Amino acid sequence: MLPFQMIQSFEEVLESYAQVAKKAVKGMESLGQLREEDIKIGVTPKEVVYREDKVVLYRFLPTREQPAERPKISILIVYALINRPFMVDLQPDRSLVANLLKLGLDIYLIDWGYPNHADRWLTLDDYINGYIEQEDFFKINEKLWPIKIGQQD
Repeated sequence: MLPFQMIQSFEEVLESYAQVAKKAVKGMESLGQLREEDIKIGVTPKEVVYREDKVVLYRFLPTREQPAERPKISILIVYALINRPFMVDLQPDRSLVANLLKLGLDIYLIDWGYPNHADRWLTLDDYINGYIEQEDFFKINEKLWPIKIGQQD
């Protein structure tokens, strides 16, 4: 014997369908009232420190809440090519970036941009050796960000 009833009466099926339809209508009404300006994503202040083609390197601006005694550590967030980098900075109360800034870290983020037909021949090697390993990319501010990628001397 099954722990739940498999066969429902016609009235029960109609009642279930009516409940689902009411929920769907209520959801559509809620979405219909939502305006684009009500949705704010990527709200942590940032500045562009490097730009080439569609690739943009952002530096998130420090917050007032940063502890002064902590050492300055820089983190580079290299987000996936096919996903949007604002996922690490969704809303003020749901932001990885804002929480890292509160810890006193210096946060950089690479936005690869939206690829189009012209980018169809770019390979992963082009992104790494063509963008990330360029000297200009990492010589933005050597005092804050002394990073070397690749073969060390």
